Amino acid sequence: MRRIRSCAWLAILTLLPFGCGPSTSETPKIRVAAASDLQAALPILAIAFRQAHEIEVVPVYGASGQLAEQIRQGAPFDVFLSANQSFIQRLADDGQVRPDSVQPYARGSLVFAVNKLSAIKLNGLDDLKRPEIHKIAIANPVTAPYGVAAKQALERGKLWDDLQPKIVPAESVRQALQMVQTGNAEVALVGRSIAEVPEVVIVTLPPDVCDPIVQYLGIVASSKQSDDARAFAEFVLGDVGQGILFQLGFRGVKPPRPEKAPARPGADKLVDTP
Repeated sequence: MRRIRSCAWLAILTLLPFGCGPSTSETPKIRVAAASDLQAALPILAIAFRQAHEIEVVPVYGASGQLAEQIRQGAPFDVFLSANQSFIQRLADDGQVRPDSVQPYARGSLVFAVNKLSAIKLNGLDDLKRPEIHKIAIANPVTAPYGVAAKQALERGKLWDDLQPKIVPAESVRQALQMVQTGNAEVALVGRSIAEVPEVVIVTLPPDVCDPIVQYLGIVASSKQSDDARAFAEFVLGDVGQGILFQLGFRGVKPPRPEKAPARPGADKLVDTP
C-alpha cells in the first residue's frame, strides 16, 4: 500500500469526522522536532490532530542526534519525537525535556531498500557481499538511531568490517533512502515507515537483526505551548495516533483497535503486542 496523504485516506480509516480545513493565522501552532523516519507519518498525524484540537503542527525533520543538539542549544521546539530513547533521555536528565513526559510512542523496523532499476534480489544480509552491489547507504550511526541499527545488524552478521568499502554514510535515514531512489546506491538499510516509494523494492529483515528500535517522545521544557504540546503527545499515544502509526509501517507500543486501524495485508507482522 502506498502512502496516501489525504483527508480521504483518513476518512476511510474512520479517523476523522470531517474534511480537512485550511489553517489560519489565528490557529495555535506547535513546533515538533521529528526523526526523519516520520516524514510519511507525521503529516497524517498533524492533519488528524488539527481536526481534533484546532492546533497546527509545524514539523522540523532531522536525525535524532542533530535535533537533540538543537534543543540543547535552545531551539524553540515544543515536542521532540526521537527515533530512540537515549537522545531524549539525556535531554530529560539535563532538564531540557520534561522527565515526566518521556514515553515510547512507536517501534520502528529495519528493512532493505533496493533500487528497483538495479534488478538486485536480496534474501539476507550475506547477499550484500555480492559484487554487483557497489554502495550500501546507511544513516550516520553517530547521530541517527537507524544508523545505529544498521551498523548493529551488519556487526551481528559479521559483515561490518568486510563491507566498509561499500558503506556510504548519510546524514539521516531519509537521506540514505534518497541515495537509493536516485541510483547513487544500490541498497540502503532504512526504516520501513519511509521505504514505500516508487523507486524502491522493500525486503524485510528478521526483527532480531538489531535491538528493538523503540522510539520516544517528550515535551521540551522551555515550550511556551506546554498545554498544546501535551495534547499532541497524548494524541500520538492515543488510539487514533497509534492507528495512524500502525498503518504507516510502525509497530505500535500497544495494539491498535481494529475499528481504528483496519489491518492492511501483512500488517499483523508489523505489530508487537506488549
